[in-house]
Parts: sequence; C-alpha cells; structure tokens
Amino acid sequence: MKIFVMEYGWIICGKEVSRENGMVNVDDASVARRWSNGRGIGGLAKAAYKDEYTLDEIGAVSLCVSKVLFEIPCEWE
Repeated sequence: MKIFVMEYGWIICGKEVSRENGMVNVDDASVARRWSNGRGIGGLAKAAYKDEYTLDEIGAVSLCVSKVLFEIPCEWE
C-alpha cells in the first residue's frame, strides 16, 4: 500500500498495480477525508494509527503521474 499526495490536496491510499503511459493504476483505493489526531498524513502510513483516519473507499483508480507530489509507503496492507 502507498499514500499518494496529489495536487489540490487530495490524499489517496491504495495498492499500486501498474505504472504506464503517465498513469499510476491503484486498486483498493481510498481518499483520506478526515483526521484530527495531530499526526498529519504521515501517521496514516503506520499500522497503529490507521484507524484514527476517516477513509472513503473509491475502488480502482488511475492517477496522473504528473499530479502526484510525493508517495509514502505504508506499513499496512
């Protein structure tokens, strides 16, 4: 699993399945909607803190690589 921090503040986490033609294809994706634990988005990468975040499932998505600001690997699956 990875966290993709996108332009315009979108934070998407999911399982990267492929990267081709300028797109990242992600399965089991969710959008981070809310957190108030003071840990910031980096805390979502830790299995111990994952349940402190509100994630809205969005399924399989394709992300434009040029819109990804950075990626964070997750400890959890």
